[in-house]
Amino acid sequence: MIYFVTPPLLAPHFSQGLIWDAYWGAVVESLTRKYNFQNPSWVENPERFLKKPFFGIEAASLRATLLIESPIEFRRRNLFVTANALEPV
Repeated sequence: MIYFVTPPLLAPHFSQGLIWDAYWGAVVESLTRKYNFQNPSWVENPERFLKKPFFGIEAASLRATLLIESPIEFRRRNLFVTANALEPV
């Protein structure tokens, strides 16, 4: 059994904390889906979802691409990133 420790919420500590709180939820959900593990309950907490969309690339010309490419775990949290956001460098 894999156990994921609930990461602390970052929103109270710095300006982009809301984004990172949602990002952690998306990353863990993506990994649990990829490796067929059960999602920890904290990834569904409202604090792990953004109310306003966030685009990982600021260029307005790329927003349509990000809307299409973003993995579902990110899109459902209003995070729009490239398709390879989780690929190793």
